Amino acid sequence: MPKKKDAWIIAGILVLAVALFAISRFMPKKDLSERVAQETLAPDAVEYLTPEPAQQEPEETELPTVQPEETESSQLQETAQVAGPMPPAQTAEVKGHVIITVAGRQYGDPIAMDRDKVITIRQDDGKVNKVHITPEKVYMESSTCDNQDCVGQGEVSLENYETRILSTYVICLPNEVTIEMVPVE
Repeated sequence: MPKKKDAWIIAGILVLAVALFAISRFMPKKDLSERVAQETLAPDAVEYLTPEPAQQEPEETELPTVQPEETESSQLQETAQVAGPMPPAQTAEVKGHVIITVAGRQYGDPIAMDRDKVITIRQDDGKVNKVHITPEKVYMESSTCDNQDCVGQGEVSLENYETRILSTYVICLPNEVTIEMVPVE
């Protein structure tokens, strides 16, 4: 049978929890449009993953091809095509964003969860983390840290973030990398 003093402590903690929950409902939502990155993503940091297109049988009739004249604009177009265009979004509605922090500084702008992509974070001291982002979830794909706890933390999805111990975060303490999924809702 709990003592009267224990009952008062439990009641006080419950009242505090209810008060904090009520306060959190009245707090303004995060506006990601005003957040600016303190460090930009490296050009080779983002790798877009696209599904393989279906192979089609070549048609027997071939049309003659006409080569356009070599101009400065056509050379620029060829250069742009080498890098490849950003693939179209896999979902019309963005349901969340991902904010990556490295050593306490925001790494790039908030990343929309609109297509499959892998973000590679390379630090000057050789530490490397790979973050996999899809339209529904985000997780640490790989890391150079010894304990691999960040990889073992699993994925943060729009369905499970409310029940996870770390909520919307995946944290790699040895590499000082934090991933935060911010749902749009």
